[in-house]
Amino acid sequence: MTPVPVRELRNHTRQVIDRVNAGETIVITVGGRPAIELRAIESRRATFDRAVFAERVLGHQADPGLTAELADLAPGTTDDLPL
Repeated sequence: MTPVPVRELRNHTRQVIDRVNAGETIVITVGGRPAIELRAIESRRATFDRAVFAERVLGHQADPGLTAELADLAPGTTDDLPL
């Protein structure tokens, strides 16, 4: 972790952000003492393919008894119900 005085952050904000985005973790100091830590936010994929989706979802299905209970409460389909 690289210490950077708050004055340098104020005067060279873009350069400090570029360093962080390049993977560097920076500790901002105030009066020579560590105050905050800057590090890049991990990016997350907005989409993923069908196989990954199935792998993530199939392992977390609802209680199997829930399907039977829902069928008892609303037999058949609900396609005929008004919106």
